[in-house]
Amino acid sequence: MFNLLPKDEKFYDELEQLSDRVGSTAKQFESVVAAFPNFDGQLNTIEQDRLAARKIFGESLLRLDQAFITPLDREDILSLINEMDGVVDRVSELSQRFRLYQIKDLHPTLTSQAKNLSTIAGELNGIIHGLRHQKKLKDFKPSLDAVSDAMELVKRDREIFLGGLFTGNPDPLDVIKKKEMHDLLEQAIERCEEATETLARVLLKNG
Repeated sequence: MFNLLPKDEKFYDELEQLSDRVGSTAKQFESVVAAFPNFDGQLNTIEQDRLAARKIFGESLLRLDQAFITPLDREDILSLINEMDGVVDRVSELSQRFRLYQIKDLHPTLTSQAKNLSTIAGELNGIIHGLRHQKKLKDFKPSLDAVSDAMELVKRDREIFLGGLFTGNPDPLDVIKKKEMHDLLEQAIERCEEATETLARVLLKNG
């Protein structure tokens, strides 16, 4: 019976638009780190992505409240838009720290962690764009494996960062700033991973 009822396919468009913003933000942040300390253009683009993601999030939330039939379970859509918006928001917040804190140098693991985020965001984007085609979980196993591998690198880089944070005689204020920046990046990565885990459940339920 439910197959005879119209579903609001606009959800797929909005999920894809939001995942595109996640991918764009991750790439731009990777460029911020690579271009340090010359990064104003990338920071502006990240802020534009944040504003666009917030708009898509609001529109999706309103549509979710009004839609009679949704292509995916409501709680799954809510989780996805919340997690993806959270990724963009955390990266935007982190990016602004570059201006506010006037950091003189970056810990090497910030570069590798930015790459890890970009890798996970790219795989997330690919899975999101495959949702409307009703593919099965096994079709995205390479992407899910790539996310799992990237998360192992995230864990390794985090340990390296924490292990060397207090080496020598560092400036306590500098330590606090760098620790907060790495924490924000890790939060963005975790939100991105959570989105892929939600997608795995969606594919399993709807495959």
